[in-house]
Amino acid sequence: MSTILSSGTNVIIFIVMLGVLVFVHEFGHFFSAKRLRVPVFEFGFGFPPRLFRFWRDNGWIEIQGRRILIPRDFNLPEKLSVGSRVTYKTKTENHREVLTGLDLIDAESAGLALASPVQALDRGTEYTLNWIPIGGFVRLMGEEDPSVAGGFASAKPIVRAPILLAGVTLNLVLAFLVFAATAVWAPPYLPVQTTQITLVEQSSPAAQAGLRAGDIVATVNGQDVKGDYPRLSQLLRASAGKPTTLTVIRGKTTLAPITLTPRANPPKDQGPVGIALDATYGLRVWSVEPGSVADRAGVRGDDVLLFIVDPIKRRPLKDQNELAAFVQAHPGWKIEWTIARGGKTLDPIIVQIPQALDAQTATLGVRLQTSILDAPRASAEEIWRIVSSIPTMFSQMFQGSAPAVGVIGMAQATNEIAQRGGAVALLEFFGLLSLNLAVVNLLPFPGLDGGRLVFVLLEWARGGKKVDPQKEGLVHLLGFAVLLGLMVIISFFDVQRLVSGQSIFP
Repeated sequence: MSTILSSGTNVIIFIVMLGVLVFVHEFGHFFSAKRLRVPVFEFGFGFPPRLFRFWRDNGWIEIQGRRILIPRDFNLPEKLSVGSRVTYKTKTENHREVLTGLDLIDAESAGLALASPVQALDRGTEYTLNWIPIGGFVRLMGEEDPSVAGGFASAKPIVRAPILLAGVTLNLVLAFLVFAATAVWAPPYLPVQTTQITLVEQSSPAAQAGLRAGDIVATVNGQDVKGDYPRLSQLLRASAGKPTTLTVIRGKTTLAPITLTPRANPPKDQGPVGIALDATYGLRVWSVEPGSVADRAGVRGDDVLLFIVDPIKRRPLKDQNELAAFVQAHPGWKIEWTIARGGKTLDPIIVQIPQALDAQTATLGVRLQTSILDAPRASAEEIWRIVSSIPTMFSQMFQGSAPAVGVIGMAQATNEIAQRGGAVALLEFFGLLSLNLAVVNLLPFPGLDGGRLVFVLLEWARGGKKVDPQKEGLVHLLGFAVLLGLMVIISFFDVQRLVSGQSIFP
């Protein structure tokens, strides 16, 4: 029963997270449109149908070069638009000209009255609450119709581009703030992938060549790859279908060269030669005190310290406090640290713990905790790490080695993350979702902000000549239909995975 309740709570958490992300995105469009004086008809909390309107702010009208405030309770004629001829009355209130009366003059009477044309118009924004409680939306004046003077579609590219980019920008800012907060809140864990084999698949090229768990791959075709997982992976994939020579270290002995042939199309999750490599998490070293034990041992700032404190469970060091506690409990010991530097795992180093220690020297001179000053850098690096991995992620999805996840899959992931990692992990996932929303919306695909931005840039490149609005609208409609179809297909697999009890994460 408690599991059901916790799962239900986590689904609610996911709905709230998704709502906040969409709301932040739409607020970016809203704020930039307001700043650039593109009228916003409605800012909706949630999605239609509408529940009720709870506020309407002041608008403004420009006549004879004068910008006049429209009180929020002033009823404008429905047919009023830019170019309409009107007669009007105003009063001065708090040093501002306020509209008190306005009459729309029809074409037949325009010559008989002292009427003035409306040069610009913003009726004021309606703020509404809607029935579907996820996110929100913004409705701009003339959003799809360039014939509406003063509207979004008729605005110049220099106005439309910032409005389109504003939603993405706010999602990116939100992700940056979340990652900065979690960097301070949580220990600075970073993945460490070695070239030590932990598993050899049966009947694989590695098994046929005699490789074993515990072996360390040192070279591939004479090129040094020891501790350099990216280089090892790259060379094995590049050698697919060709005899390849490996040098392997077993225990303290370097074996005679081994020859095998990596597979071009290996079975799922086996890789070219059928091995799994040791992977765990280490703690980032933010700084090393000059002259300290760690400094003399060769530790440097930005290294990743991999120290297994529980050899049986292979549990890595938890945080800086645990390092200090371990050191103080083992005076005079020699301990072995593995360091990852620049994506490559170095040979283990021996660190001598002094006999006499105090609270200040118990960490041996390394600082593993992220400070507030370090947080912006840590956040920026995390964003870059995620963004740079996106091409690989898409490649893996197309190859079927990584699942494509939709809304249902993200809800399942939220539940699993909450159960495994708690509040900090959930907050990190929230930042990842925000970054994901920013990146996806920036893709140059019809129907997305990036797709609309392509047409804005095309208009700019053509010297201000617009693409036929009907053709552009059709392209976006087709793009939206494709996106909707993909969502349905992905949701089908999400449901299938959920019903079968399969986890999102390995």
